[in-house]
Amino acid sequence: MAKPSIQLNDTKIKNAKAKDKDYKLSDGEGLYLLVSKAGGKHWKLKYYFEGKEKKLSLGAYPEKSLSDARELKTKNRKLIADGIDPNQKIKDDKAQQAIKKEHDLNTFENIALQRLTKVQNTISESHYKRTLRGFMNDCFPFIGAKPINDVTAEDIIEILQRMDKRGVHDSARKLYFSISKTFKWAVSHRIAKRNPANDIDLNELLGKKEVKNYATLLKDDEIKGLLLAIDGYQGEYTTKQALKMMGYTAVRTINIRHAEWYEIDFKTKQWSIPASKMKTKTDLIVPLSQSVLKILEDMREYTGNYKYIFPSIKSRTAPMSDNTLLGAIRRLGFTKEEFTPHGFRAMFSSITHEKSKFSHEAIETQLAHSVGSNVSRTYNRAMYLDERVELMQWWSDYLDGVQR
Repeated sequence: MAKPSIQLNDTKIKNAKAKDKDYKLSDGEGLYLLVSKAGGKHWKLKYYFEGKEKKLSLGAYPEKSLSDARELKTKNRKLIADGIDPNQKIKDDKAQQAIKKEHDLNTFENIALQRLTKVQNTISESHYKRTLRGFMNDCFPFIGAKPINDVTAEDIIEILQRMDKRGVHDSARKLYFSISKTFKWAVSHRIAKRNPANDIDLNELLGKKEVKNYATLLKDDEIKGLLLAIDGYQGEYTTKQALKMMGYTAVRTINIRHAEWYEIDFKTKQWSIPASKMKTKTDLIVPLSQSVLKILEDMREYTGNYKYIFPSIKSRTAPMSDNTLLGAIRRLGFTKEEFTPHGFRAMFSSITHEKSKFSHEAIETQLAHSVGSNVSRTYNRAMYLDERVELMQWWSDYLDGVQR
C-alpha cells in the first residue's frame, strides 16, 4: 500500500533552509515548493499533458501563500481535465493582452495626437492650435476612443453633418482635412489599413467652398501708412524687423518666424527655404533685394549668434510666436477686417500682377503656388529665378517708393 504523502504547512515551509542543492517539498497532486540553494522558495506544479511531463510556475513564497498555491493547483488541474494546457494558456493570454494593448493604443485620438506632435514644427502655431481645437471639440468626443481601423466614412460624415447644422462650414472642411491627413499618416506608418475619408465627396456633403480674400491694403497711401506705422513701431525690435522683412519678401508667416541664419547666403543674395518648412513641401529660393539685405545686416548684430533670425522674445533658442506678429499688427491700429500678416502676400500678388511687367508664372512661383507640372516643381527649385530676381527688386523699389 502506497504511503500517503504528508502535506505541507506554514511551519514546515518557514523552517525550510537552503542546502547545497535545490530540493523539493511536496504538497501532493503535483504541487511542490522548490527551495533553491540561494534560499528562494517557489511554487511549482508538475502535470502531464498529452503524455508529456510539464511544469508550471505558480509564484514565489511568501508572496504566494500555501493556500494561494493550492487554489492555483486546483484551478490549473481543472484546465488540464478540460483539455487545456496551462502553460499554453498563459502564452495565449499574453498574446491577447498584447493585441488588446496595441488595440487600445491605436485609438484615433492617440494616433491623431501623435501625428500632430510630429508635424508641429512644420506648421504655424495658429494652425496647430486650430487643428487641435477642432479635434478636441468636434472629433475626439465621437470617434476619439475608437480604434483607428474601426472608424468608418459614416462616422466622419456624422461629425461633418453635425458641424454643418451649426453653420461652421469652414471649420468642418478644415476638420475633414485634418482627419484625412491623420489617416494618410497612419497608413504610411502601417497603423491604419486605409483612409475612409477618401470615400467622402466633400463638395457633395458641404457644398462648394466659398472663396474668401485675405484682408489687405492695395492703395499707395494705405500701404504708405502701414509701412510708416511699422517703421515707427515701439515694441520689440525683432518684431518690427520681422514685419518689414515679411512685407519685402511676401513669404508665409511661418517662414519668417522659422527663418534660420544658415538659410541666408549674402554672396548670392538668396534665402533658400528648405522643403521641410514649406507648405508645398518643395524648396523655395527667395531673391534678396537691397532693402532686405539691409534688414538682415541689422539683425545680424542682434541675433547673428542664435539659430533663428527672429527668435522668440521669451527664449532666443525658440522661433517667434505666430501671435507676436498678429499682435503687433493689432497694436499698430489695424483690425482683422483691415489687415493681417498674411495680407502682405495678397498685397504682393495683386500689385505685381496689375502694375509690374513680370509673368504670372514668375509671380506665382515666388508665392510658392503651383506652377507647371509636379515633376518640374519638384526638381526645378530655381524655376524663373532670373526673372524673380528682377521681380523682387522691383517689389522692393515699389515699397520704398510709396514711403517717400
